[in-house]
Amino acid sequence: MKNILTQSLAKYFLPDGLTTSYSFDKGAESANMLNATRSATKLISHFFSPINALAGKPVFTVKSDSVVVHVFYYIPVVKQALNSNTVNNLGTSLSSLFGRPVSLRLVKLHYPYLDSYILAQYIAMNTQDYTLVQIVRRMFGSISPVKNTESLNALASELPSHIVGIKVRVSGRLITERWRPRQTV
Repeated sequence: MKNILTQSLAKYFLPDGLTTSYSFDKGAESANMLNATRSATKLISHFFSPINALAGKPVFTVKSDSVVVHVFYYIPVVKQALNSNTVNNLGTSLSSLFGRPVSLRLVKLHYPYLDSYILAQYIAMNTQDYTLVQIVRRMFGSISPVKNTESLNALASELPSHIVGIKVRVSGRLITERWRPRQTV
């Protein structure tokens, strides 16, 4: 059978005309990497908890010689920032966990609704003091969805991305609601 993807077609469909191969059966190495990513996720969430910052789910890019970790975080206090010494300590502990150099890419979000995982944490954190309607009004009362993303007002805004719509689904009994026993008929 002839090779369907010839070199002349490969330059259009593959980067630099090279083929890419994946090996999913690496044995103990892939299991160790999976355990390291799970441990790193827990370590990152524990890192952000004492400073009252909400962290999104980290995205790991594992290369043969290094690991790149992307983490979105939100701090409710506007003027509060991360300490560079503690971030460096987090990086060294992650590199010892993975056994290779780790590059941390921390992205501060100015609004909690820009990441769904952070939004869920924000709503859960505020349900002890406020009702769901009050939380939604505090977050979304000052903004309006962008209807035309090509307009001059949308292009001149400070946000690099725009919220077109949002859907929040809450289930269960909130902490602010009274507990009521079931009534049988």
